[in-house]
Amino acid sequence: METRQWPSWAVVLAVGVGLFLYLRSPIDLLPDRMGMLGFLDDLIVLGGALYWLHGRLTGPGSAPAPSPDPIPTDPYELLAIRRDATPDEITRAYRDQLKRYHPDRVAGLGDELQRLAHERTIAIQRAYEALRVR
Repeated sequence: METRQWPSWAVVLAVGVGLFLYLRSPIDLLPDRMGMLGFLDDLIVLGGALYWLHGRLTGPGSAPAPSPDPIPTDPYELLAIRRDATPDEITRAYRDQLKRYHPDRVAGLGDELQRLAHERTIAIQRAYEALRVR
């Protein structure tokens, strides 16, 4: 059976609301009217919740690391065309691949994916130049 995880914003909201309710509740392990000692359990609960939340949001499995495929060196493979492609097919494949990795399309993604898209774009341009000359 597959288990679904809550989105990050929902986890933060739920923990925040739970912490707020606990801190405002008159029922504590140590009553708040005991002075500084009464806030000790509140600090322990707050610290534990923040530690758990930090581990949940940054720990393993929180966000899968992108596993990019290595950039092919063969121009035909890079442009995803046959070896007997016509010049029009080469140009069309070049434009399609360039649209796919264009900087405007990946602007909202992370730095790592933007760097990968930039490298792909350069490789696509080199492949097109190599095939266009032939």
